[in-house]
Amino acid sequence: DWTANAPRVEVIEVPGDHDSMVLEPNVRVLAARMRRVIAAAERARPVAPFVPVRAAE
Repeated sequence: DWTANAPRVEVIEVPGDHDSMVLEPNVRVLAARMRRVIAAAERARPVAPFVPVRAAE
């Protein structure tokens, strides 16, 4: 159980086991679920403006 160490971890079930989840056809399901989670995280975080850092002269 990861909640004691990382309370915001979300477990997402995918087909296969530790090795086969990254093989066809399971990897397609894994990739689709990861895309959804990453897209949601990107929508949720505020976008900070890019401010270049000047090199020391």
